[in-house]
Amino acid sequence: MGKIFKRGLIAVAPIALTLAIIIWLFGAMEKVFRIPLEWLIGEKYYFPGFGILVAFIVIFCVGAALNVYIVQKLTDWSDRVLMRIPFFKTFYNSVWDMMNYFKPKEKEEGRVVVLEFDGVKVLGLITREDFENLPKGLAKEDEVTVFIPLSYQIGGITLLVPRSKVRPIDMTVEQGMRFMLTAGVLSQRGQPQKK
Repeated sequence: MGKIFKRGLIAVAPIALTLAIIIWLFGAMEKVFRIPLEWLIGEKYYFPGFGILVAFIVIFCVGAALNVYIVQKLTDWSDRVLMRIPFFKTFYNSVWDMMNYFKPKEKEEGRVVVLEFDGVKVLGLITREDFENLPKGLAKEDEVTVFIPLSYQIGGITLLVPRSKVRPIDMTVEQGMRFMLTAGVLSQRGQPQKK
């Protein structure tokens, strides 16, 4: 009886948690856009889901507008202003850095690597290899920053290591994060099939 329940729980939990996160996200978008939309068009014309629809349109338009040079300059200026507001800048900078990490990069940054020391291998992500805009003495020229997430929790360790100590692995960032955050219990579900 216990084994059957456990198998059912393992099957249902990922679906339930994924749906809960999506429903929460859509609910948050609906709440954020509902008040201004009701003010603009009136309560009479507002219908459930309209806030989500407008949120997607706004996000798409912002993404399209960011390709225009003037908008890019305006965005850079607004970033500089927002990064000067006390308290707000702490959260804004953290979220901005996290979202910026997932942008496509020309360099090694964002690649999954294996860090080897004393016969032990640790999986991590290269998060920085250029230290020009940071205080002098923080890192040497041949060093990179490797972030090692801790399994089953938010947090991790940031290491500055010689480039020669890391070896790139043929894994996407998503695969690497799943492997690290689940303590190596990485299923083959959703993985590209080997030919």
